Amino acid sequence: MSVPGLSAYAFWPHGALRMWQRNATVGRKTVLTSIGPRFIEAIAYLAIMGLGLGAYLSRVRGVDYVTFIAPGVAASTVMFGSVLETTYNAFVRIHVRKVVDAVITTPLSVRDVVVGEYLWGTTRGTIYGTVFLIVMAVFGLVASPFALLAPLVFALGGLTFSVLGMAYTAVVRNIEHYNIFFTGILTPMFLFGGVFFPFDELPTWAQVVGWLLPLSHMVEATRDLTGGDVGWATLAHVGALVAVVIAIFPIPLRRLDRALRA
Repeated sequence: MSVPGLSAYAFWPHGALRMWQRNATVGRKTVLTSIGPRFIEAIAYLAIMGLGLGAYLSRVRGVDYVTFIAPGVAASTVMFGSVLETTYNAFVRIHVRKVVDAVITTPLSVRDVVVGEYLWGTTRGTIYGTVFLIVMAVFGLVASPFALLAPLVFALGGLTFSVLGMAYTAVVRNIEHYNIFFTGILTPMFLFGGVFFPFDELPTWAQVVGWLLPLSHMVEATRDLTGGDVGWATLAHVGALVAVVIAIFPIPLRRLDRALRA
């Protein structure tokens, strides 16, 4: 007996895990070449922005500027890592290499495949963020043991952006269309997602726009944990990410299920 409203979220957990295992088996062969460039890019942002603007903005919210931006850079690596896996890479698996066509000839359904893609994107994003968190700790940019909970936020944030990336993948038929997504959506989100400056002094409309961005909530939750300023606001940021996942989770399941079975 299915529960009304929950059927849109239905999938076979074991099947999704099998798809995750397939992607993990393939992905581990290129883990260094895939993590390396993203990791170096994050370090470059931290060094250039932290040391460059940090020379003029010595303190923000009572901490050194480099300490302020480091959690945001960590969160952004999660975003880009997860989205890259469920956009370009997922598109290739679906439409170029036809991996999904082969997989759904087994007991796995399209829905299982999509959720497996969610899980693999989440895994990649969490690894990126956790590695960067370790670097932050080495450089003394972590001030609280609550930072040990940050990988949980990375996992939730990774799932959020995996779902968003897969939602876009479900509607595109040309790989060139990802330029619109990355240039028109992700880059502005990265620049306006609270990574490099707080929203406090912006006009009200800009603050509203900023808090509508899921990256902003992952950045603030990470910042709270690494800085030790944990409270109800931290839970609110986590709740915002959960809300995005719940709202968008079933969309790729339905659309790709119809498209790939047509």
